[in-house]
Amino acid sequence: MGSRTTRRRMALHGIALAAVLAAPPARAAEAVARALATPVTATWTKLPLRAAADRLSEIGGIVIVVDRRIDPGTLVSLRAEGDTLDDVLIRVAAAAGAEAAAYAGHIRLVPVGRGAPLVAAEKRRADELRRLPTRLRPAALTRDETSWPDGAVPREIVAADAARAGIMIAGLDDLPHDHFPAALVPQLPLADRLDLILAHFDRRIEWKPRVARGSDEVAYPLVTIADAPADAGGRRLLPEPSASPAPGQAGAGATTYTLTVAAPLEELLAALARRFALTLDLDRAGLARVGVAPGEIVRLELRDASRDQVLDAIAKPRRLAWQIEGDTLSVSGAPR
Repeated sequence: MGSRTTRRRMALHGIALAAVLAAPPARAAEAVARALATPVTATWTKLPLRAAADRLSEIGGIVIVVDRRIDPGTLVSLRAEGDTLDDVLIRVAAAAGAEAAAYAGHIRLVPVGRGAPLVAAEKRRADELRRLPTRLRPAALTRDETSWPDGAVPREIVAADAARAGIMIAGLDDLPHDHFPAALVPQLPLADRLDLILAHFDRRIEWKPRVARGSDEVAYPLVTIADAPADAGGRRLLPEPSASPAPGQAGAGATTYTLTVAAPLEELLAALARRFALTLDLDRAGLARVGVAPGEIVRLELRDASRDQVLDAIAKPRRLAWQIEGDTLSVSGAPR
């Protein structure tokens, strides 16, 4: 059966949701991959982040969420001439001091370091939904639209949407207070609609039904999205290799990379190792010896750099040493 695409646009206190793909969940990741490969041709001078995300949503035909903790008024200047959406999002995120991450059915621009926890939360949600009793699953997975007026309170939006599906959420009073402008969220499963809003507060619905003593009513608790290891899964938006060789480089160094990223050191090295088809061996004791933490944020912007230049740009300012033997990238503190 073919899928139908429903397009809507909304701005939600730092969220840009547009061109939502109403595709079956099994095809969501494939839809994101196709969207990230979309060529972008644009010239922006001091365009507000919210407007930039909205335009990229239209171009890629994908949901883009800008976290409420990222200033939607951040001005973005950019020139793209057929660059992939993947690459453009990296540059846009860097301009906003954020990181971009791709999830099963959407893309989020989030504070640096929050990508991995949200990926882990998404995986837990999928696992919990699979384990739901058959009689309870349809309400959580039924697709629908939801909307609210200007100044709506997030906890009230979530409660009302859940109530329409016959679901009760426990603990909503603990959700931080805020106000959202008028908006329309296009068709998505209830579980996704709720978590798209709650993730702005590092919260999610735990899809494990609880029945109050002496009652037949089922409620689902609101829980905090905990920190997660850098290898929790998902996909940070890191650039594809450039086709042009760097001057004087050959062999493995003939491929060049254009990279704009702000990410924890260990997560960045692990992602780059995978991109280079290597396995990362990180010497934590060696890092500690030179006073570097695996979670230290690395901010990097390189253009047409060789593999070795990318690794040097990360290692040298931190007194780290790296070497590649076989299919292993080893990183440690530089010897004194």
